[in-house]
Amino acid sequence: MSPRPKRKRFDVRQNLWPLLAVLGVLLLLNLGFYLFLNRPRLRALDDLSSGRNEVRRALVATSRVRDALREQISRYDDETVRLKEFYDDRLGSQSDRMTTIQREIRDIAVEFRIDPDTIDYNSDEVEGTDLTRFQITIPLVGGYPNLRQFINRVESSPRLLIVDSIELAGAREGGAM
Repeated sequence: MSPRPKRKRFDVRQNLWPLLAVLGVLLLLNLGFYLFLNRPRLRALDDLSSGRNEVRRALVATSRVRDALREQISRYDDETVRLKEFYDDRLGSQSDRMTTIQREIRDIAVEFRIDPDTIDYNSDEVEGTDLTRFQITIPLVGGYPNLRQFINRVESSPRLLIVDSIELAGAREGGAM
């Protein structure tokens, strides 16, 4: 067997310039990779990240607006139901509710011994609304306790009845009634 030729040992002191040349070429290749391949990708990644953050902020703001609008819609629906109940149950339409109101007023009148035929009913539209005001005039004869009980009975009605005015007239014997 023949002896293997000995390989020459690598000495940095002797081969410094070729080593620096190879390292310089590798450094230039690495810099080229960075400038032409990695840097554009990093910029695109930064752009995507900032775009994602902007979209996330816009989504949070839009979600807040959506929640506020849902709350407003819910409130609107609740108030619409309450308003409908008010119009239907408290005020009602003339054809549906007036007979009930008339019946209640007649019952109160009978309770206080007032002739139901002396009760006067008038209706007129309230300006600027869809409401109709029913005015009922009732002649009441009696003293102060009778008047007070009558007013209390009218105002404690489950319907929306309001005593608008009271007029006093002189009595036959000279006293106020």
